[in-house]
Amino acid sequence: MKPRTQRRTVGAVLSVPLDRHPSCFAVTLPEADFAFYRPAATRDIDSQKLFTYKVLFRVPVHESACSTCRWSKVAKLDLPPELLAPQPTFIQDAHGPRNLQWYIGGVIRPATRTECEGLERAAVWEPAHVEQRLRDHLAGVPCVWVEQLRLR
Repeated sequence: MKPRTQRRTVGAVLSVPLDRHPSCFAVTLPEADFAFYRPAATRDIDSQKLFTYKVLFRVPVHESACSTCRWSKVAKLDLPPELLAPQPTFIQDAHGPRNLQWYIGGVIRPATRTECEGLERAAVWEPAHVEQRLRDHLAGVPCVWVEQLRLR
C-alpha cells in the first residue's frame, strides 16, 4: 500500500497533534514558513476569524511535516497580507557571536544586536521540535530548542 502524502499548499490550515494536549494549528505560509495558533482557535479554523487569534510564533519547518501527513490539512484559507509578507530573522556567527546579520526574503545584511532582539534565528525546524515547542508553550515551561537558538 502506498504511503499517504499531501502537498504543501499556501493557506492550508494543518492540525498539529500534541499527544496529551489538544491539537494546535499551523497555517502554511510562503516559502517554508508556518504560523502557529493555540488550540482555542479550533472553532475558527475554517474561517477568516482564525486570523484574529494571536500567532504564537512563525518559523520555517521541514517539508516532512506536511508531505508525510504528520500534520493533516483541515481547511484552506486566503491569507491576510501580514502573513504573506516575509518575516525577518537573524543569523549569528558561531565563531564570532558579535557578527550578526539580518535576513528577510533572500536578502542578508549586517545587523546590530538591537535589530536582532526578539527575532527568530534563521533555521528550519524539525516537526518534532515544533511540537515540543508548542507543548512547552501550553505547559508554560521554557523550550530547550528555543533556548539553543536564542540570540547569544
